[in-house]
Amino acid sequence: MKPTAPLTASAGSVSVCLRDHAELLERSPFSALGEDEVIDLVRANQRTIRMLEGVGSAAAGRLTELGGLSAEDVFSTVGKHSSGEARRVQRRGELADALPSLSRGFMAGAIPTANVDTVASARHKLRHNREWQAAFDAKDASITRKASRLNPKRFAGWMRDLVDLMSDDGETEQQSQSDSNSFRSWTNAQGRWQARLDLDALAGEKFQNAIDAEARSLAKQISEAGEQAHHGEHLNAMAACSLVDSATGTKGRPSINVVVDLDTLRHGVWDGSIKRTGAGNNIALPSIRQFLCDAWITHTVLGPDGRALAVGRKHRTATDAQRSALRVMYQTCAMCDVRFDHCEIHHIIEWEHHGPTDLNNLIPLCSVHHERVHHAGWRIELDDRWNLTITKPDGKVWRTIPLPSAAPTWSRNTRRDRREDCHERQHRDRTRSTIE
Repeated sequence: MKPTAPLTASAGSVSVCLRDHAELLERSPFSALGEDEVIDLVRANQRTIRMLEGVGSAAAGRLTELGGLSAEDVFSTVGKHSSGEARRVQRRGELADALPSLSRGFMAGAIPTANVDTVASARHKLRHNREWQAAFDAKDASITRKASRLNPKRFAGWMRDLVDLMSDDGETEQQSQSDSNSFRSWTNAQGRWQARLDLDALAGEKFQNAIDAEARSLAKQISEAGEQAHHGEHLNAMAACSLVDSATGTKGRPSINVVVDLDTLRHGVWDGSIKRTGAGNNIALPSIRQFLCDAWITHTVLGPDGRALAVGRKHRTATDAQRSALRVMYQTCAMCDVRFDHCEIHHIIEWEHHGPTDLNNLIPLCSVHHERVHHAGWRIELDDRWNLTITKPDGKVWRTIPLPSAAPTWSRNTRRDRREDCHERQHRDRTRSTIE
């Protein structure tokens, strides 16, 4: 196929898509649209955007073949993209030769842009070994199928596991990222000391955890002194200075939370491995074993449905053990993607209404959704299988969310494909397919 063929082949379908979209917009004013019509409009709009972004990726691939101006430069100047977005467009274009099925699906509007970016990032992580990349490219068909069926969050998890199994569990990439860490400081014209710190995700998470913990400690001290503590950049700066002032030069335990299943520790990486940090970053098994040489260990046992500990009404707030258990069950807010460490623990049945501080009555909520539950009339319920149902003030069910940790607790001998097929069937029942 000639380099320009994808662009030529897509011209007709893009034209048809734009025409259909225009007709949909012209049918009636927005004020006359019902809920179903708005949903159809959003679906058509997203498909149009994907197809146009697919054309942009094909153009980026052609620029790379021409060998003159880089696609990143063209899209950042002519296309007015940010440097980060221009770089992502260039990487999408580089997938055309390696993963033709994925590229065709993207240009047809059947694959979310976020999933294509996930594939490009995953393939980039395999650049250290040509055999890894060759094995990855050979899975073009299955990658395309998953990318078109799974939502971005679930697809990112599937892709991460695929890359770990194909490579050395990400150890080489983690070392490469660590080798790129940098720190630079200078004094500006006003005499203020400034710095730029660029860290890999794991080192950055440890750094952030240290700042957050010290900031909380300072805030408590300020409050006890009768003053009001304001969380933000200034308090974080105070925390950083406090950590420097109190440094003793001795090396302490790793200030990072790690969640890992026992089978992975005992026998190595397998299809159902759980090995992530508290912020959700994947971590290589050798690094985990290194941390365990000098770390506090909390054992949390999950049943097949993903449940854990309970302590009754002895405590008003969640205990450290319960927070650890909730961290295993939830990586994020129970209602969105805000990371667990930035959430507050909420009693579904309020403590004041005799609600127990048991895990079956606790969920992590970000400040936005916590506010909606307490002040905006949103209602939440957990059934006996830990499915969370959220009802809006008008009585409509906004969403029903299964317990995130339920899926990974299958037996080591259970094939992941069975679990994924179940998820995909549930997903297809809830939403209309965008595949043509």
